[in-house]
Amino acid sequence: AASQGVSGQMGLGDNLTDFFNSLQALSTNPNSQAYRQVVIFKAQNLSEKFNRVDFRLGELIHDLNGEFESMVEEVNDAIVGLQKMGDQISNAEALGNANDIRDRFHKRLEELCQLVDVQYDFVPANTLDSDNKAVEKLDLSIGGVKIIEKGEMVEKLKLSVIDESGQIVERDHNVLQRGDTVFVEAINSLEDFQLKSGRIKAAIDARDTTIQGFKSTINNIADTIKTRINEEYVHGTSLPVVQISNVLTEAWGEGSSGTLSVQELAADLKVGDQLLFENGGTFTVSEDASLGSAGIKGTYSGSAPLTAGISATIQGLEFFDSTESGLKINDRIESNPGLLHASVGGDAGNNDMALRLAKIVDERQETLSGQTFNESVNQAIAGFGQELFNVDTQVVDQKAVARMLEEQRISLGGVSIDEEMANLLVFQRAFQANAKLISILDEMLAEAINIVR
Repeated sequence: AASQGVSGQMGLGDNLTDFFNSLQALSTNPNSQAYRQVVIFKAQNLSEKFNRVDFRLGELIHDLNGEFESMVEEVNDAIVGLQKMGDQISNAEALGNANDIRDRFHKRLEELCQLVDVQYDFVPANTLDSDNKAVEKLDLSIGGVKIIEKGEMVEKLKLSVIDESGQIVERDHNVLQRGDTVFVEAINSLEDFQLKSGRIKAAIDARDTTIQGFKSTINNIADTIKTRINEEYVHGTSLPVVQISNVLTEAWGEGSSGTLSVQELAADLKVGDQLLFENGGTFTVSEDASLGSAGIKGTYSGSAPLTAGISATIQGLEFFDSTESGLKINDRIESNPGLLHASVGGDAGNNDMALRLAKIVDERQETLSGQTFNESVNQAIAGFGQELFNVDTQVVDQKAVARMLEEQRISLGGVSIDEEMANLLVFQRAFQANAKLISILDEMLAEAINIVR
């Protein structure tokens, strides 16, 4: 879309804007369950979009990896054919003319050049022909590595597969897995194998530069969103999740530990959860507690003792799960909108956190080269689209150049109709002249015979 001048915001940019707009809407009514559910829904859409783009690009890389095997087989088959034709050329030229074989050789060579960059020459060998001249043998190199040397095939190409951990692996039937990277190299040579052109080089560049570069950029944006949101979000608080029962079985002050009697929990609690009470004290949960439980285990910290009737909120949760790759909203928030941190300080009516999160959309992020999220997304999409557009343009230009060169070659090595017609007329006139001369000689011979008689 970007390559055709359409806004790069169609997709990722729209989802980003919708997510931050939902946070802005939540700030107008931080207690609203409906607004909280909208924030979660928009976060799910944003996560799904980023993760789908990453998956599709990964699939494209995987598909490119799968194409290398057939291309390498085609190269190796061409090498065998060129080696045989090189020998035929050497033998034919030692006896006379090898033009027909050379034509077939060059045709096969052009097919190979579509896959890899090739350098070749016929060089003098130790063998002498009938005129005591050195017979010329084929030398051929691919990617700077000698493949055929003086008519003998000394090398072929092979594939190496490296998995996600960076280890070289071999699998039955050459089955590739997602995350594998395929490399093309020479089997035996210690020389640096470096392709400069051809379909194999183009596939490598597309995979490692264009597609992987775009994939890394999108992942970097997603990671920055996750890090920046969580960095701010952990300082917020949820809606109240617990209220102390009217009767306390124990006196709870600074450092008290045990089971706190509460009214039914409004959310599941996990070990390590921090509950912030209205009096400013915090309660660290030491054992998981399920929704509806009447008691929670943990340790209290605070200058004011706990009393019956005061409530607490959860603080310190992450909005996006930092243990997951890509974007994924915290499962607990996803299943319970009340845990969404819209406030700061435990006041359910406070909207400070929702406002702070909404403002992040306009921040310039250092990890994104000083751009906002939307600017970075738009630049990445526009750049990728421009790459595709440039490739399309270059293909058209290169086809025109190839067609022009083909026409020039035909004009040099082909048959000129005008020239052949002129030659035909010359030969026809010469034949007519010879026929006339023979007719005159025949008449003179007949006349001579008559005279003798």
